[in-house]
Amino acid sequence: MGRKCVILAVFGLALTARALAQVRAGDASMDLNANVSAGYSDDSSNVAGSDHSITGAGMADLFGSYYNPNFLSFHIEPFYNQSRLNSAYQSITAASGVSASAKIFGGSRFPGSISYSNTFNSSGNFGIPGLANYTTHGNNETLGITWGLHLEDLPSLSLSYSDTNSAYSIFGANTGGNLHTNTFTATSAYHIAGFNMSGGYQYTGSRTGIPEFLADEPPQHSDSGANSFFFGVAHNLPWNGSISAAATRMDLRTEFGAATSNDKYDATIDTLTGGLSFAPRARLNLGANTFYTDNLEGTLFNTLLAAGVPVPESGTHQSSHDLSLTGYADYDMPAEHLNLHASAERQQQAFWGLSFASDSYNGTASYANMLLGGSFNGVLGLTRTSFMNSTSRTMLGLNSSANYTRPVRSWIVGGGFNYSQATQTVLLAYTTSGFGYNGSVSRRLRRKAYWGAYASGAKSLLTYLPGSANSSHSYSTSFSVPHFSVNGSYSTSSGNALLTPTGLVATPIPLPVITPNAVVLYNGRSYSVGVGSSPKRGLTLSASYAKAWSGTQNGLTNSNNNNEAANLLMVYNFRKLAFQAGYYRLLQGFSFSGTPEARVSSFYVGISRWFNFF
Repeated sequence: MGRKCVILAVFGLALTARALAQVRAGDASMDLNANVSAGYSDDSSNVAGSDHSITGAGMADLFGSYYNPNFLSFHIEPFYNQSRLNSAYQSITAASGVSASAKIFGGSRFPGSISYSNTFNSSGNFGIPGLANYTTHGNNETLGITWGLHLEDLPSLSLSYSDTNSAYSIFGANTGGNLHTNTFTATSAYHIAGFNMSGGYQYTGSRTGIPEFLADEPPQHSDSGANSFFFGVAHNLPWNGSISAAATRMDLRTEFGAATSNDKYDATIDTLTGGLSFAPRARLNLGANTFYTDNLEGTLFNTLLAAGVPVPESGTHQSSHDLSLTGYADYDMPAEHLNLHASAERQQQAFWGLSFASDSYNGTASYANMLLGGSFNGVLGLTRTSFMNSTSRTMLGLNSSANYTRPVRSWIVGGGFNYSQATQTVLLAYTTSGFGYNGSVSRRLRRKAYWGAYASGAKSLLTYLPGSANSSHSYSTSFSVPHFSVNGSYSTSSGNALLTPTGLVATPIPLPVITPNAVVLYNGRSYSVGVGSSPKRGLTLSASYAKAWSGTQNGLTNSNNNNEAANLLMVYNFRKLAFQAGYYRLLQGFSFSGTPEARVSSFYVGISRWFNFF
């Protein structure tokens, strides 16, 4: 580690290629561009050993068509050793792979397409909300196919299939994760006697492995699948109106747990929706909507499964449903720069063996106009909700926001805020409150110099529920003059989240629905600085540094995490040649993983050339 590197050799390919026009071979026409590079690299790491070598790399871009672009067109991009963060490819691992796509019968009644990509040893991110992402590396593969049949006077048919597979490990943690999803969809649409009808089928399957290195649990896995059937119909009505209805049935099944245990969850979810709308006068819209599901519990749990989070343990099935009826009116007043909205809603729910009902009335006014030499827009909404249960209580809710931007001499100043109180959630028993703010100030300094500063923040929580708050704050500034720029940022965040294959994500549904062991409490802060310069034509110099600290807690287990990354880069372009040199250093660790923090550094210097073969 920390070994000083001495450059031994730098060499490049000095091939000469005559730029030719597009090549034609019979009915086929093609273009081929490429970039080939070679240089010296030195890598050192306490997790993967060290090495230094003369390396080669390259990428190609082949595209063209056969007979006619609408008959068959294709695009193929292979690449080798084209992934170093200290070069131009934003990764510390030397990734290789290929991406390809083709379209057939475009513009006809039978259009189709296929796409495929496969990347080995690619870098990725494991996210924590509001903080710098933690670095991962692994393999990714994606396949997508679409086809359509659009015959005249017959129902149309569209088919699609996708399959993705990802496996990765996390620098500084002796663990990894994986994600595999596949989806098949068939949809059809038909217009007859003034009715627009549509329907179809969709299958979605996923297998996930979740690295539980931030929580006091072994690695988790989930295997789920869902079959959905849906049908909808719509028809136009007088007064610029329309009426629509739709029905969906989803059969959901999943298995989840650790290596030594396994739970199952199976559910059938039926959903009915309807809508009615009219525009009897200019700027006036009236309408009504209805929604019903016979399985509210399954609807909420499906949201978790879509994020890759195991649902509560088996045996929690209960009868549940949700019915809502809503009427609304919108009226635009352009002369006054005002929009008025009013709605009334009746909602009934059964959940956790209890019944809930409420009547809500909402009024909202939106205003946007020039004000005191600046631009202003604001929203103010009030909601009155009466709960029809044993308490028979009434609650007032508020939703408001305002934003203002104004030039002041050479300055541009802007800011805004939003505030909500007692806002209804997906469950009648819970409401949310929160606030947010943003501000900016910028100024032109002399002719080509700029400075700006920016701030933003937000906080939200379930009203009267301790431990449900999430907050984030970020501050940044930047300064630029000709041929030079510098920037910096600082951010903090805290709250509760769910652990998924791609990192921590904000809880998508109210906390009481989620198994307590699945919730991870987090907090952290991060900062970054960066400079860039282009002192002469073709020469680019840049440097950046970022550091993040975070703490996570699940139950009684804590993990203290750190991430530090530094990057230096020099690129000089001369005609078709590019000289590159750079250095990257990563330090990343997690106290709960029980392994030493990862230290990875990479140095590279080399030359590349761009070719246009044909």
